[in-house]
Amino acid sequence: MIHIPVKTLSGLLRGLHVVEAIAAAQPVGLTELCRALGEDKSAMQRVLATLHEAGWIRPLPESPPRWELSAKIVTMAGQAHSTSSLLVRARPVLAALRDTTGETSHLALLDGGQLVVATVADGTHTVRTALPIGQVHPPETSAAGRAIFAHLPPTERAERAETAEALLSAAEYDRIRTRGWSLCEGAVQHGSTSIGAAIFDITGAPQAAIVVSAPDTRLTPGEYAHVGALVRAAARRLSGTTPEATDAAP
Repeated sequence: MIHIPVKTLSGLLRGLHVVEAIAAAQPVGLTELCRALGEDKSAMQRVLATLHEAGWIRPLPESPPRWELSAKIVTMAGQAHSTSSLLVRARPVLAALRDTTGETSHLALLDGGQLVVATVADGTHTVRTALPIGQVHPPETSAAGRAIFAHLPPTERAERAETAEALLSAAEYDRIRTRGWSLCEGAVQHGSTSIGAAIFDITGAPQAAIVVSAPDTRLTPGEYAHVGALVRAAARRLSGTTPEATDAAP
């Protein structure tokens, strides 16, 4: 996270935290929000009234009201989704990867300590891995997280990890970094295998990952190296620069 040396707006931060809390538990009432965020009812009522007036939340027709996010959130998310430079560039790459493998491919963005599914190209098979946009994946066990963590210093991995005990060994991260792709066998979704590769910004820092996921009956160990090479090549096309380690053969 970039440090900006100015004083932040506490009221704005409080409002954003309320939006996040509503999204996580909607529909949700005043008392539940106060309990979740440690706010008193008077302050929370002011925040809810402000968010309602601005069109970000709406009450259900009941008394006392419970709150949910309005369609404004969806509209803004759609605008961001359609105009983000990386997302725009990723869509044809994901589609090509899906067409080549027949399997679901997706882009996961690194957001603090979370990996968020940002866009998906669904597989062509009737039985396939399904991934909703916005789904959060654990960085320690997902293919996207392992691909990204392989390019972070050990201290940063530990800071970003939700469960440090689930991190791979240093040797395994070295192996991922050398071959250019990671593997997840059923750790996130039972019966599904995923292979991922990191995408780098212009400074060489990992910012996202591209992943192919499929039922483990189709994506078998004999296919790992082939699919891994395809995923690695796709990630390179989306990267601003690529660390030298990923130039090694699989």
